[in-house]
Amino acid sequence: MSQRGFRERVAVALLGAAVVVGTVLGVMTIKSFTQPSSTALAVQQGGVSAAQANGNASPASMPGAPGTGGSTTSSGGGGGGVAGGNITIGGFFDITGPVDSSVERDTVRAYMQAINQSGGINGRKVQYVWCDSKYDASSAHACAQYLIAQNVLAVVGLTAPLGENNEIRTLTSAGIPVIGGLGTPAEYADPLSFPVSANFYRYGGAIADEAKRLGVKHPAVVVLGDVPWVHPVEANLLNRLAADGVGYTDVEEVSATQANYTSTVFNLQHSHHGPSGGGAQPNYQCGASDRSCPDYVIAALDPFSYHRLFDAMEAANWYPGVLGAGLDKFNVQRSYDGELRNAHSLVPFLSPYDHQGNATVRQYLGTVQHYYPGQFQALDIYTQHAWTAAMVFAEAARKAGSNLSRASLIQALQGMQGFQTGWSVPLSYGSGSHDPNRCFTYTANSGSGWHTTSSWICS
Repeated sequence: MSQRGFRERVAVALLGAAVVVGTVLGVMTIKSFTQPSSTALAVQQGGVSAAQANGNASPASMPGAPGTGGSTTSSGGGGGGVAGGNITIGGFFDITGPVDSSVERDTVRAYMQAINQSGGINGRKVQYVWCDSKYDASSAHACAQYLIAQNVLAVVGLTAPLGENNEIRTLTSAGIPVIGGLGTPAEYADPLSFPVSANFYRYGGAIADEAKRLGVKHPAVVVLGDVPWVHPVEANLLNRLAADGVGYTDVEEVSATQANYTSTVFNLQHSHHGPSGGGAQPNYQCGASDRSCPDYVIAALDPFSYHRLFDAMEAANWYPGVLGAGLDKFNVQRSYDGELRNAHSLVPFLSPYDHQGNATVRQYLGTVQHYYPGQFQALDIYTQHAWTAAMVFAEAARKAGSNLSRASLIQALQGMQGFQTGWSVPLSYGSGSHDPNRCFTYTANSGSGWHTTSSWICS
């Protein structure tokens, strides 16, 4: 059996065990976040349809391509999103285009469907409306306006790399709190934004510090350059590498729309090529006879771009160490071959690969498998963002009580202190801007699976 085939079978077996445990136990403890602990969560065997669970039907198209995952009836009134026995929340996600964030959408929907199946939040059922932002800034703006028109109580979970950052203010200026998101800069500068993950700016410094700890000497760097808010993250990464005495050899900026990264990998290998953008200059040149230089690739990409990068590395038969963020996407593991011989990843949540006994991991895996089995293999770090956003919303909505409104929800969110997600450091908010998760855990893979190598490292 090939190394790749062996690794795939190990991964499938590992995840299969998670599903067995998760399906039995996973959804049974969601209730603790939404209802009194004395009430058990019951899920029908064999699954239930989205329409049965939360009134959702197949997405309906609208001009400009927004779609809905549920009722589009506005609640009316000043509170927004609460009418009778229903709560309407929403989100937008890149579904069509080079990035498919439907798995993030369905992760939030799975959480809400499990809540509804157990009686809702304080007796109210949650309806979730969503919109396809198409990896396009103008479509993201149309989605934000669509959610405002739907009078949603809150935006819970959004994944739209090209347009998300600009639309935080669009939503909050309408009085709509935003919970979760990718971790873009605007999410940490708005008092009505309640992020759950680490700021991407912090990722840059953390990756550089990990490179120093690993003894990386002369890495080549590749980043996703077609997303405007990435540039300060890139600058922070390069500046921290220089401060840590790590002499990077090359910087390549790539696009999520590129068909392949063959030329990118060639440039990364041959360090005499200068950086493709940003004005930064490499501070080390590999010697012509030094075949171990570059010794690492430091990558800051989305999961789909990692797939293209690793395919190109394998085609070039080039296997330096790899250091990046969120490398443990389930269905992309099959693209990793020699790259896993010396791979390192950092994430602000515990990796499901290495924490099968964790209660939140069991809930997450089991619930998504139960409601959206076709999405299970697509789970990744960003679905952990989405799941955590759903947890935070449900906790705040429950605490807001029977008089749920945007104002009472925001008050409950601002009063949230030390919220235990189960797979991150505790999250706390308050008045003003919020930056609750400043910690990472580190994982490594020598070819036989991901293993956590650190406790929480915080900045």
